[in-house]
Amino acid sequence: MTNPAAKLSATLSSIDSIKSYLAGLVSAAFDGRGGVPVRLTYVGGEFAKAVGVTFEKHLMALAESDQVAVPHPRRKLAPFVGAYCKDIFAVTEGPPGVYFVSPLASAEGAAVGVPTPHASATLRFRRAVWAAFIRPLEGERRFLNLDKIGFSNAAEMPTEGSWREIEERFILGLAPNSPVDGVSLQSRIEEWARHAEIPISRLVVDAKPPRVPSRHLEQLLEIIDALPAPIAAEWSIPAAVLKHLRDAR
Repeated sequence: MTNPAAKLSATLSSIDSIKSYLAGLVSAAFDGRGGVPVRLTYVGGEFAKAVGVTFEKHLMALAESDQVAVPHPRRKLAPFVGAYCKDIFAVTEGPPGVYFVSPLASAEGAAVGVPTPHASATLRFRRAVWAAFIRPLEGERRFLNLDKIGFSNAAEMPTEGSWREIEERFILGLAPNSPVDGVSLQSRIEEWARHAEIPISRLVVDAKPPRVPSRHLEQLLEIIDALPAPIAAEWSIPAAVLKHLRDAR
């Protein structure tokens, strides 16, 4: 039986597919935290758990097999994001060397790289959902992950996670910065949700107040980041401790 991580790894074989996957990870974490920027090391950890290897090892393998042309210095996550993801992420630096990312938005609040809504939708969809129904397919199939909202373009449906296919008839396929009728797009998303038997509530942003990151929790994460990966992977911290650090100011 094929390893799910290996199957997912096989779909992430181009810069565009990797960017789409990272966009889904960041959007899910950003929305889930009420709009708080996401620590880049968290993104790297989630990538490694899903794919089975670190981001750098995955990119090194692609480069060595001539599937992508990425210079060696840009094969780690932070340099890759800085070089190839400026159109989808805003990157900020906290303490030196500690980076945070959030979905990049234009002055009007629409995600950059995603066409701008011409008429407003009445529902506030997650960014990854909005993008999944707008961006062109370019010869592949499109799948939406309902566990960690994000989408992936691939020949076959990923096996790890709760994925649903978005058939081509539901996708607008517009170029970046093209005007979009938000009401019409919402209608397409709602029609697809009925077709796929998915509650629309799973596709929209929860109305949660923004949470200010805890200084104490950030200090703990910095300690974990400083540890060798094998040691950090063995750490187990009680949920009560994390909640206390999160709420402490």
